[in-house]
Parts: sequence; C-alpha cells; structure tokens
Amino acid sequence: MHSKIIENLEHDMINVKQAMEQRGLNVDFPKLDKLIQKTLQEKNGIEQELKQILGIQGEVNFNSSRDVADILFKVLGVNPKRTRTGRYSTSRRVLKGVNNPLTDKIATYRNLEKLLSSLKAIHKATDKAKGKIFCRYIDTCMSGRLYTKSYSFQSIPEVARGIICADGGHSFIIADYNSFELRILSALSDDVYFKECWAKGLDLHRKVVADMKGVLYDSVTDKERKLGKTLNFGLAYGQEANGLARNLHISISEAQELMDVYKSKIPEIESFKSETIKKARSTGFTETYYGRKRFLLDINASNITDRKKAERRAVNHCIQGTAADILKFSLVKLHSEGFKISATVHDSALVIVPDLEIDKSLQRIKEIMEIEIKGMKFTVSCKIGKTWGECY
Repeated sequence: MHSKIIENLEHDMINVKQAMEQRGLNVDFPKLDKLIQKTLQEKNGIEQELKQILGIQGEVNFNSSRDVADILFKVLGVNPKRTRTGRYSTSRRVLKGVNNPLTDKIATYRNLEKLLSSLKAIHKATDKAKGKIFCRYIDTCMSGRLYTKSYSFQSIPEVARGIICADGGHSFIIADYNSFELRILSALSDDVYFKECWAKGLDLHRKVVADMKGVLYDSVTDKERKLGKTLNFGLAYGQEANGLARNLHISISEAQELMDVYKSKIPEIESFKSETIKKARSTGFTETYYGRKRFLLDINASNITDRKKAERRAVNHCIQGTAADILKFSLVKLHSEGFKISATVHDSALVIVPDLEIDKSLQRIKEIMEIEIKGMKFTVSCKIGKTWGECY
C-alpha cells in the first residue's frame, strides 16, 4: 500500500519537473553584471589592503592554505594544524578562532571570492538568447528531495537572489513550511512538549532555553535562542555531545549535561528515535510516513562508527524524507490546478502568479499546502516579491 503511494507520487511528479525545467527563470543581466563588478572591486580592494598591511610586493593567494598558513605563522605567531592529508588547515573556523582583524579580512576576501565564482557560474549557465537560466531536476537523493543540476539553483547565494525576476505583470510567491522538520518529528513521535509550545504561539527555540535554564521566556536573548535552535536541530538528528560541544564552543561534559536536561523534556521524541532504530535493525530499512524506504546496510555493523552513522540515517530519513514527500504532494496539487511553479528551494515552493490574482493565489496555495498528519497541521508562510530576493 505504502510503496504504491510513493510510486504514484513519483509518476505524478514527472510532469511537474518537466514544467519547471521548461519554464526556466528570468535573469536580470544588467543587475548581474553590476553585482559581478561590485564584488570584483571589493575583493581587489581587500587584496591590496592585505598586501599593504603585510608588506607583500609579489603574488600571494589568500585562498591558498599554504600561503595563509605561512602568514599566520610569520605574522601572528600562530602555528596552524594539519589535516589528515597533511595539508594546513586554514578553514573559516580556524581563521575565526584566531580572533584578529587580519584573519577577519582574509575570511572576507575568501567569501567575496566564493561569491564572485557563484555569480560568474550564473552568468555562464544562463541562456543569453532567452535571458533565462534552466535547471534540470534530479531525484537521486535517498530522502526523495529534489535537487537541480546544470545549474544548481539552490546554491545561488542570498545576495544574488535579486537577479532572479518574475515575468512582466507577475510576482513571485514563495511558500515555505514553518519549522517543517521539527513539526514532522513532533507528529511522528506523538510528542507533547513541542506541540504545547506551538499551540501557545511560542517560539520553540526560545522556550527550550527558558525551560532548561529555569528563566522567564521573555528574558531569553537572541544569542541564547541560537543555543535552543542548535539543540533542537542537532539532537533531532542524532548529534552527540562532542559535536554539540564543538558547535557551541563548550566542554563535552557541559554539552552532555545540556543534552540530558533537554532529552528529559521530550521523552516521546527520544522513544520514537529509539524505536525507529530498533525497527531498522530488524528490517534492514527505514521509511517515511508515506512509505518511502531507505535500506541501511550498516545498521547492524560491528564497526561502531558505521553503525552509528546508519542509526542517524534511519531517523533522518523518517523526518527529511517525509518532508520531501509532503512537498511533492503539494507540488503535484499546485501543478494540477494550473499554478506555475518556478522552482523548489529545500522545503519551499517558488510560484509565479499574475499580479491581479495575488490575493486569491495566496489563499489557495495555503489551502493546498497546509496538510495535517496525526493532528499536526503544517502551516505555511508566504512572501511576495518581483524578484526572488524580495521574497525574503
């Protein structure tokens, strides 16, 4: 029964993917060219500034781990560590850890270099005659999530989203599920804590911190809220104490204490995760709410690293795969009712609608996408803009 649901869903998605691929997305070339030039000027300016500070006359590559490691050692007296392959590690985390204006500039330079590379890739991938960028949607991800190839639309940096524009007389509506994966986890586990929080209209990440620290909800700062977000997403996907400690820059013992307190608040979720892993060990596979299976060859492996990885995948697939299924059901329904879907980005749909039909379209899009599973309604937030960037 379940396998037939997924089989039918993937069959219905063929027309949806073809329509998105053929429609393409409009690229504002003048705006793209200006952004490329602006980014290039900023990058070159920082490069000259760095050379002047360091007294470098010749060539230096600030993207090179070897060159930057040499600068860290000779100028700042920092001896960078080596990776497993023997190369110097000068990642963003390493540069940030040095906590010096010089390394901050190097990190900024690298960010600009990365942005420039992305912008040039957009320029190259765009059909110049049609002024559009066309993406091919692929379905090879185990979870069922859609990804784009030739060009990777999902990888367009945030600052460049303003170059993707709607047709004349039309606007974009981006419909995004709220706290999607956490709501799925709550629904599948019959959780009480998360549901009560949302029922009261509270911010889940802020509520978690308030309860763990025993402080008033309104006293939780934005910085502390990030702790709650890290806990909610990290532990939902099986993050362990050492990973949490690394993300929060605290000791492993402190991270373990936070995890223990947190887990005591969500017993249903912890039971669900345990039962999911237990079932996967017995059957050799895990599946989404709708029956999309993923086979796990290492779920009973003697090697603990391989086994733990398979256990995390067992839980992750239930959540992320169910999210992919729900979004696909929504895309099929939207397409069947004549909505022009321009693209999908993670758990959201980018739809293009006539300006005169925005209000009517907003209402119908929400009606289609806001489904319910086990008493949990998956709410959707919609934003409008003439460009993709304006939708954020």
